[in-house]
Amino acid sequence: MESFVFDSYLLDPTRTAVTFAYLVGIERFEEKLYLPKPISLSVDAHLLEALFFNLHLACGISYWKMKCPSHIEIKSGSLSKVQSAFWNMVYTKGLGEFYYRNKIDFRNLVEFPFVLEAHPEPKEMIFLNRELVGIGGGKDSVVTWEHLKKEGKSAVGLVIETQKKYESVNDLLSVGEIPVIRVRREMDGKLISGKNNALYHNGHIPISMIYAWIGIFCAVVYDYKAFVVSNEKSSEEGNTQMYGMSINHQWSKSKEFEDAFSSYVHRTISPSVQYYSPLRDLSELEIVQEFISYPQYLNVVTSCNKNFSVTRKMQDGRWCGECPKCAFAFLLFAAVLPKKDVVTLFGKNMLEDPTLTCLFRDILGKGGLKPFECVGTFEESQAALRIIKKKGEFTISL
Repeated sequence: MESFVFDSYLLDPTRTAVTFAYLVGIERFEEKLYLPKPISLSVDAHLLEALFFNLHLACGISYWKMKCPSHIEIKSGSLSKVQSAFWNMVYTKGLGEFYYRNKIDFRNLVEFPFVLEAHPEPKEMIFLNRELVGIGGGKDSVVTWEHLKKEGKSAVGLVIETQKKYESVNDLLSVGEIPVIRVRREMDGKLISGKNNALYHNGHIPISMIYAWIGIFCAVVYDYKAFVVSNEKSSEEGNTQMYGMSINHQWSKSKEFEDAFSSYVHRTISPSVQYYSPLRDLSELEIVQEFISYPQYLNVVTSCNKNFSVTRKMQDGRWCGECPKCAFAFLLFAAVLPKKDVVTLFGKNMLEDPTLTCLFRDILGKGGLKPFECVGTFEESQAALRIIKKKGEFTISL
């Protein structure tokens, strides 16, 4: 039986890079995490090992899904029964879209091993009164950052770059005068080159779950009391159903994940570090309405995933004007800004592009499935369209 092995992890002598090793059958893969500064020798050794171990499990999802072997072996540590249940959930619900697209029956597929003798030992800590904030380059993280500023909280941004530098974020950081630390994640080149290999499965992973673990790791080792994210209310809505489970592209941004992850961190790492989103109860429309009160950011944000693709070069503009993220963002901005400003921002009037009619209908709930992207709910999209129609600036034929 082919198996998947969480083989080992290793901190290099400079204490600025960590290597996570995996075996898919007999093939070995390594992922590296490059840190902005050395991990201090004063960081509790037991706590550090617990963080490395859980990062090893989190990053492994990209490699396990290549063949989805039912036999999982963990050489780098041991899980309790409660911990095993958490990772079973992450590898099941977090990969929902992946299973759906690849027509994989996930029922009883994921079974992380546990040992009855394993007992996590979370450690009480005293952190500096400051928070680490995930900066992704879009409007949501800007609103979160400005929320913390208004509350007078001391904060620093965290930019997590995968496979390349995210230059598009630099202007946002400059405009917002956001101090930042950067972490670089380097996936195994064989994983990237094997993307079109028929022997491997390919598809969406719960990337926000991986970022959550990297954020908590950085918060603990660099002395921050919280890792703050920008997950909004609309992430609760799934895309479809499969075998009785909601298939949600944004599951790792949902409240279910946030609550489960926070509980897991408190019970296995430290009850002293927090993970939360100030935007949890806000709709996308409410967020964009607040965002435009910070006009200095308008021309430096982007939600277009083509800017953050692992396999493609950066595009020239901040918005491609063709993808679901751009279409949904266009609806939001068209609802709150004058037409001329929106068209200038996106480089064209997307609502008058006939090739995008079906896409807009999908986003509005008038077509097929809601696109597998981080777009808002049908209700939010419809509310934005009603506002646009009432303003009367656009010709609407949807």
